[in-house]
Amino acid sequence: MSTSLSVVPAGRAPRRRYPLEYKRQVVQESLSPGASIAGVALAHGINANMLHNWRWQYRRGDFGALSSMPTFVPVHVAPDSALSTIKPNLPARRIDGQADARSSEIELVFNAACVVIRGAADPATLRCVIDALRP
Repeated sequence: MSTSLSVVPAGRAPRRRYPLEYKRQVVQESLSPGASIAGVALAHGINANMLHNWRWQYRRGDFGALSSMPTFVPVHVAPDSALSTIKPNLPARRIDGQADARSSEIELVFNAACVVIRGAADPATLRCVIDALRP
C-alpha cells in the first residue's frame, strides 16, 4: 500500500487595510500627552512599528490636511520678583535689517528641553530651533 503526502506551503493571511479616518484617530490618540506608542498600538491590536509609520505619514500630511484649529501650549507666568531681574529699556543685539529691539525674553519648553532667548530673536533661527525641538 502506497500513500503519498504532498506538502503545500501555507498561504499568508491577506494584508489588512485600515481606513484613513481610523489611522488618523489612532495617531491622534498616540500624540496626546502621556500616551505611549506601545500602549496605544496594543489597545488597537496593531504593531507599534506600524503606528510609528502612521505617525510619520500623518506629520507628512498623507492623511489629509492637518487640523486648522488652533493649538494651545502651556504658559508659565513668572512672579513679579523674577521679572525684576530683567533690565527694561536696554537695547538688545541688533539683527541685520531689524530696528533696535528692547530687552525681552522668550522661553520655549519642549518635553525635556527648555530654550530661553533674550533680546531680539531672528525669526528664521527661531523657526529652526522650534522645528528641531518638536517631537
